[in-house]
Amino acid sequence: MTMPEGEKQKRKKLSKPWIIAISVVLIVAAVIWLVYFFWFRNVYNEPLDEPLDIQTSEPLDLEEGEEEKAKKEKVYSGPPLCGDVNGLTILVVGTDYREGDYEYGLADAIRIVDIDFTEPQVNVVALPRALLIEEPAPRLDVDAPILINQAYFFGTSGMGHYSGSGYGAGAMAETIQTNFDVTVDNYLVMDFNAFKRFISLIAPVKINLPESIYINESDNPYFPAGVQYLTAEQALTLARARAYTSDNVRIDNQSILLKAIFERLKEPEVLLQLSSLIEGVREMVLTDLSLKQIQSFLCLIEKIDSNQVQFFNPGDDLIENDREFIPSMDKEMEIFRWDQDLVDWLHDSLWAVRE
Repeated sequence: MTMPEGEKQKRKKLSKPWIIAISVVLIVAAVIWLVYFFWFRNVYNEPLDEPLDIQTSEPLDLEEGEEEKAKKEKVYSGPPLCGDVNGLTILVVGTDYREGDYEYGLADAIRIVDIDFTEPQVNVVALPRALLIEEPAPRLDVDAPILINQAYFFGTSGMGHYSGSGYGAGAMAETIQTNFDVTVDNYLVMDFNAFKRFISLIAPVKINLPESIYINESDNPYFPAGVQYLTAEQALTLARARAYTSDNVRIDNQSILLKAIFERLKEPEVLLQLSSLIEGVREMVLTDLSLKQIQSFLCLIEKIDSNQVQFFNPGDDLIENDREFIPSMDKEMEIFRWDQDLVDWLHDSLWAVRE
């Protein structure tokens, strides 16, 4: 299905990719600290009363002996320390749309986050936005193949190609389930404006970069190696930086930023600003998390530290650079090909025991 001309014009309004960084900010920080105060708005800023409705997909066609490896078989250490469930798996999306109403946007930040309330432990797994998807969600009306970040775009309320609940997040979640056999329990979406506003309230953020980062042809790095303190604008620039490097290296740098943000949130001077921080971003996210779930996150923050939050990014051995004609965009695009090894890695990472 080729995108209608009118919809192409709408797509042109979208900004260039901006961040992947916000994903974990929301889970290890916002979901735990901030979302308790949010009013669970949908695209019209009204409460979401029902959880994400994801259609169960058919089992993956696996080789003999691989079935158990591709199933979620989390072994918990005991009863939950917070709430009444042992764990939750949450889809976190960062969209590149800048208008503030979530009507459109590509998912340029994609993370699946598993929260273990028994250890406690948080595992954050990155999915590159250019993963080639040959089988979109069953209820997503778009010609295949697509890039995984387009699953969110075509599911948004403005595009209207998804017949399930949750709009873009629902389409993305169902696409992930169909291709990777991972079912998420809830979703959380944040846009460019919300991220920048959030960072401005906690800045400066201290980071320690192992290597210099260049964003233009200058001989001088924009971000030198070593310790430095970032403003909100600098944090956004670092999160977006992808020139002269691979997408995987960029994701690794973003993980450094995210860990630094988490540490910043633990500092007493930031905790004193909590009320103003909440007020500044509370209307800028989309989520179907219930009040009861968020109370559990709030409880968990007292029992978790940075070494209990793990970040996982697929290596070059799991994804292959290539090009593919994408019908919905009517052009050939750069993509990542993948196979069962990526599925196995995703499951192993989501439910990995803390190192």
